[in-house]
Amino acid sequence: MANWSMEEALRMALRLEEENFGDYEKNAAEATVPGVKAMFRFLADEERKHIRLIREKMEQFHVKP
Repeated sequence: MANWSMEEALRMALRLEEENFGDYEKNAAEATVPGVKAMFRFLADEERKHIRLIREKMEQFHVKP
């Protein structure tokens, strides 16, 4: 099991969520099938919520991105 600090875990989580958000946004823009486009937009919106939550926790615990 990894022995990460809270700061490291929050920074890694933020980085991964931002990467996933970018990928989902790109896929939504490129998708031609409406259902697939909607799925990627939904996933991007979920990642946006996660990013907001992680940033709030970072602020709460005074962790710089």
